[in-house]
Amino acid sequence: MRHILAILLTAGCLASCVTRPPAPPPPPAPRAKIVVAEPPPGPVKVDISLTTSTAQLLAKDNTLLAEMDISPGMEGSATPLGTFRISEKMPLKRSNRYGQYVRPDTREVVVAKHWEHKGPKPPGTVYQGIAMPWWMRLTDYGVGMHVGGFVRGQPSSKGCIRAPEEGQRFFYQHCRIGTPVRIHQGNHPRPSAL
Repeated sequence: MRHILAILLTAGCLASCVTRPPAPPPPPAPRAKIVVAEPPPGPVKVDISLTTSTAQLLAKDNTLLAEMDISPGMEGSATPLGTFRISEKMPLKRSNRYGQYVRPDTREVVVAKHWEHKGPKPPGTVYQGIAMPWWMRLTDYGVGMHVGGFVRGQPSSKGCIRAPEEGQRFFYQHCRIGTPVRIHQGNHPRPSAL
């Protein structure tokens, strides 16, 4: 009996000593850094590098005011290159192109990606556009900058510039209608602060 008990105890100890592989590290979270908390009055500009997936907010004299990670368009829906001017600002815009079908009373999501849904709208649902906080429009056809979830270094949008909440809110507060936004492949005019 002692022999059996010793075997069972040894087996129990060995089973508890088996190690499991460590969980993979979480994906890198988007970063934002406010360099000058109270920028001087005057015009600003936005410089977006698709090479580094970052955006810089610059004063007229190129002083770096803030920088943040961004996520551009995925393959097949690339973010356009060029210089644009902000033509619309909204604290909370909802997409008229990308949304969900939800129950109107509970907001329960029935179809998460309506643009991939085949057939008619599910009965008893309404369309609800995806929220795009701190929206700044860059093109007539719907490309803009806004808050949106993403993994740092990975394209994730349908052409828009997704940004973290803290950084996008700061850019929004200091940009105006007409602020120039340059989107390019290459380096920023100022060294990175991130």
